[in-house]
Amino acid sequence: MKFGLIGYPLSHSFSQEYFTKKFQSLGLKEFSYELLPIADINEVAAILQQDYAGFNVTIPYKEKIIPFLKDLDPVSEAIGAVNTITRTDEGKWKGFNTDASGFEGSFLQWLDGASMPEKALVLGSGGASKAVRYILRRLGIEVSIVSRSFNAQYTYGELNNNVIKNHLLIINTTPVGMYPHADQMPAIPYAALTPDHWLYDLIYNPGNTLFLARGEQAGAMTKNGLEMLHLQADHAWAIWKSYGKF
Repeated sequence: MKFGLIGYPLSHSFSQEYFTKKFQSLGLKEFSYELLPIADINEVAAILQQDYAGFNVTIPYKEKIIPFLKDLDPVSEAIGAVNTITRTDEGKWKGFNTDASGFEGSFLQWLDGASMPEKALVLGSGGASKAVRYILRRLGIEVSIVSRSFNAQYTYGELNNNVIKNHLLIINTTPVGMYPHADQMPAIPYAALTPDHWLYDLIYNPGNTLFLARGEQAGAMTKNGLEMLHLQADHAWAIWKSYGKF
């Protein structure tokens, strides 16, 4: 039985290694997990015609893949982005969003009972950002989006010390700083960070991005996206299992 990851590029991804080890640990010798980098979302139509049981979906296609699906679960429909799809009993493709549940579990464990931040800056406006914002708002956290091109509350040029001071939770949902461009970081005023800040980076490769390193230098609490990756992957696995893929 075949599964795979759809996105572009995919050189940064740990998903193939993660699922391959999971298959081996469960003795599922006939299972495989492939990387399917596509430069254009229209290439996905042919892939969905092949004999795959399910896919994970990553940047930049979490929103663009939706028109190719027959159905969405309520959470992914509310978010407007998908990162897991499964073939149904009718042979159609249905979308789910396990980024949301993966982020929520990782975020709450990170807080470990600490007071919930009142305001958050979410860097980026793509599919992952939508999942993060969905969870933050459900937790009662006021969210402001920072983006270069989206109709956001702030552009990067509008960020100043006062904005950073008033948003103690900052979450990077962009690929800026991801391997192989680990020498980059989002353009925020890092000098305004304090030990009261919490910085979460959805990137997990490298494990310590410059964004997080600058937070650590200021004494802020920091966390990368590896645990979120594992949680969302486990949730994807549960979805595939519930649809009888193994």
